[in-house]
Amino acid sequence: MRATTTTTTSTTRNLCLLSMLLIFLPYLANGGDPMTGMVPTTSMGNWSPFCHRFRVHVIDGVSSNAQPLLLHCWSRDNDLGNHTLYIGGDFNFHFWVRVVPPFTRFTCDMRWAQKHQTVTVFNRAHVEDWCCLSGQCYWRAQDDGIYFSNNNSSYTKIYTWS
Repeated sequence: MRATTTTTTSTTRNLCLLSMLLIFLPYLANGGDPMTGMVPTTSMGNWSPFCHRFRVHVIDGVSSNAQPLLLHCWSRDNDLGNHTLYIGGDFNFHFWVRVVPPFTRFTCDMRWAQKHQTVTVFNRAHVEDWCCLSGQCYWRAQDDGIYFSNNNSSYTKIYTWS
């Protein structure tokens, strides 16, 4: 009886180690950072299951401080409150993504002068793979719309003001 217990325990331990190896070997082979869990990717659109911690920035990039950018951001679980940004202002927050439904989703209501737009600033369905490269999602409000970047330098217009 004792030999069976030892064999079962040993087999269970070996299966556990093998499972961990199968999970983490591709991650480590791709240069993953064991502290952050991030795996470098080569371009937007390359999602990795190890991208799990993000920071979202909303930046005021409009041309005038006469009308500040007004924000209200929230998720299903968190209301991040109301914020007033002036030119160059950066409201940002970080979080860990949920790996089971309901997945992580953050939305920001943006108002500037007479313009308004509600923006999904993080949604696992499309933004997570855009932001995986850097772990950062940048949204910048400009006079003609809302722009996105994952490196805070190359921005693409995603929304126009309504």
